[in-house]
Amino acid sequence: MLHTPLHRALGERPGPLTDQMIDDAVAQGIAEGDELDWKTALPPEKSFRDSDIVKDIAAFANAGGGMLVFGVTDTGAVADGRHDAGELTEGYERTIRQVTMAAITPPVFGVQAFAIPSTTGMRAVALVIPASPDGPHLVYRNDQFGAPLRTGADTHWMREREIEAAYRSRFEGRRRGEEELQQIYDDLASAAGRTECAVLVGAARPRSRSSRRGEPDAVPSLINRATLLTRWWLAEADKYSPLEDVQPYRPRPTLDGQYLPPDNPGDYREAHAVVLDDGSLGLSWRAGGHVRDKSGKHHDVHQIPTLAVEAFAAALLAMVHAVAADGPAGDYDVVLGVEFEDAAGLTPEFHERNAAPPAGVHRPLGGRFRAVRAAVDPSVSDADFIRAAIALATSALNQVGFKKPTILDPMLPPRPREWGW
Repeated sequence: MLHTPLHRALGERPGPLTDQMIDDAVAQGIAEGDELDWKTALPPEKSFRDSDIVKDIAAFANAGGGMLVFGVTDTGAVADGRHDAGELTEGYERTIRQVTMAAITPPVFGVQAFAIPSTTGMRAVALVIPASPDGPHLVYRNDQFGAPLRTGADTHWMREREIEAAYRSRFEGRRRGEEELQQIYDDLASAAGRTECAVLVGAARPRSRSSRRGEPDAVPSLINRATLLTRWWLAEADKYSPLEDVQPYRPRPTLDGQYLPPDNPGDYREAHAVVLDDGSLGLSWRAGGHVRDKSGKHHDVHQIPTLAVEAFAAALLAMVHAVAADGPAGDYDVVLGVEFEDAAGLTPEFHERNAAPPAGVHRPLGGRFRAVRAAVDPSVSDADFIRAAIALATSALNQVGFKKPTILDPMLPPRPREWGW
């Protein structure tokens, strides 16, 4: 669900961008501002790279995000009419993505383009630019460069001190972001009881922070979407993931977010999840001691099936995709680890399915699993985003001597029709 600057300017609840919203903005004389800019029409695709739109995208990214709306005329920065914006083709969308990568340094990730349906022939197009943690973003023109910044309805070029402050903000933001990501990870590890059995722990945080405050009712729907996506990605492992082991419909308030308690506290598959107001999330799952095979026998508390690692990576990134679908979030930083504190000195073992010990049993080098990290872009389709889950699971499995996942595969089966999405 989108909640763009246009939604906020009109006092609209999160939802799709509609032609009626454009008409309402004109009727109400909505003015341009820090987050909103009116444009009459899309420039020709061939000249998009050399247009002022590139500067506007960088300026919004440097100033906390914003939105360009094509198909609106304005007088004195106040919307006063409609104009046909032109057609946003798939090729044009690719051009926008390519330009934001190649003509702006560092690239601006997560820019979304929307063709707004119209029945009057007056087409509208919107570009939604997320806030970026990588500022200042520089635009190069004829061997010169500058860092544009949106201020009110105007764009100006940053001065030296503003550029210096932007770099300081970038480095400080990264430091704080890493601390906050680690805090989520530690909280979820403690919730699962890492002294009782080996626990899979994951956390994810958007590099560009965006508020989800006031939307606790959306969490059950979000978890349901993530659960269905995980099942689709794990087609051969029916209902085997940590999202099957939390209570999606009874979230509890927690500090700056919603906590999903375990469905069966104390169970060998006990799971915990959290979705925070800024789009961050965490997940943990007791992975030692899972059922070994159809005989009903269990692994020991330090023995983790490799399939559990795949299922956990899939569930964690399915949550990322579901949260990011609520609005442009840009890249996410993700961490996945294994925690186990045993007084007897046991260390985690990873057991390949369908392989009798000692074959198919591996341990991390040095006896300790080192958390793996990744940066992922959840703006791609859910069918394509499985590649990020595969890459995360592969990094984890490589660390303990396994070449690649055995269940996660980019060649997905048809999506079940009964899901309705």
